Amino acid sequence: MSLPRWLPLLLLAAAGGTFLFRPATVLEFENSGRGVVARYAVKAGDAFSITYQHSIYRQPVVEEFSVGPGGELILTGVRSDSGAVLEYFGFSDSRPFHALNRPMRTIVFRVAMEGAQTLTLGGRRISFLRLGDPGDRIVLRLADVSMASRGIAWAAGALRGKGIFAWPRSSR
Repeated sequence: MSLPRWLPLLLLAAAGGTFLFRPATVLEFENSGRGVVARYAVKAGDAFSITYQHSIYRQPVVEEFSVGPGGELILTGVRSDSGAVLEYFGFSDSRPFHALNRPMRTIVFRVAMEGAQTLTLGGRRISFLRLGDPGDRIVLRLADVSMASRGIAWAAGALRGKGIFAWPRSSR
């Protein structure tokens, strides 16, 4: 009894479909006011940081995060050389780094008016100005997204950049 010739192709297509539609965890930055969504692949334990100028004291601050095993963002520390900034955050001493363990599901930012925030992830530095203008509301969360939907969103963005399509950027 021989196997039909098409069976290996069917098995290969099924395996590829499983790969394409298996969800992967991403950091999702959403500016719903502009229909902009940016996603960056991460896995549990990955670290990233957000750097910005403190709005009152005009001093640099770095908030360090990690991706928790249960689908949460964990604020793991705050770093600043400014005693005033550290006091603002409620720290009573002037050590430049304070370790924390604060899990969160979402974090809301406003794109800074002066010196926009910067995401540092895996050696890449990405300005929040890529997500919107100063004052825009950005929601950061973890999401599970399949490779197929990420590919479709990427292709739509590339085509939109060439003026071929003009639908909203949200890829939900």
